[in-house]
Amino acid sequence: MSIEFDGLNEVLDSIDNIADIDKLNRALTKTCLVVEAAAKQKAPKGNGELRRSITSKVEDLEGVVFTPLEYAPYVEYGTGLFAENGGRQAVPWKYKDDEGIWHSTSGMRPHPYMRPALEENREKILTVIKEGLGE
Repeated sequence: MSIEFDGLNEVLDSIDNIADIDKLNRALTKTCLVVEAAAKQKAPKGNGELRRSITSKVEDLEGVVFTPLEYAPYVEYGTGLFAENGGRQAVPWKYKDDEGIWHSTSGMRPHPYMRPALEENREKILTVIKEGLGE
């Protein structure tokens, strides 16, 4: 998923004039931590695995908030009949869990947690980045 900000080109153009890249990296780290904390609060509780897996990193002036869990996108976007952009329509389907028990499902409703965490903090992110640029 990629998010675009109005005025981002001007911000990127001004990066050439920044003497302190470390200051900008600190600002990016701060913004990632804001989104990471919000995503952890918004993620379904369940057994806590998804919440604990949400993390962030900053490399080469790029901040990323992510989870390495394979099932995380299914939670965010839903599955089957309930998937946001269309999913499996041949329902119900059966699957075996880790204990060998069979289940039947028509899908799972989406529970967005990453996108709202970013969207709800958009203004804060812009403010912190601008401060990091010395504006």
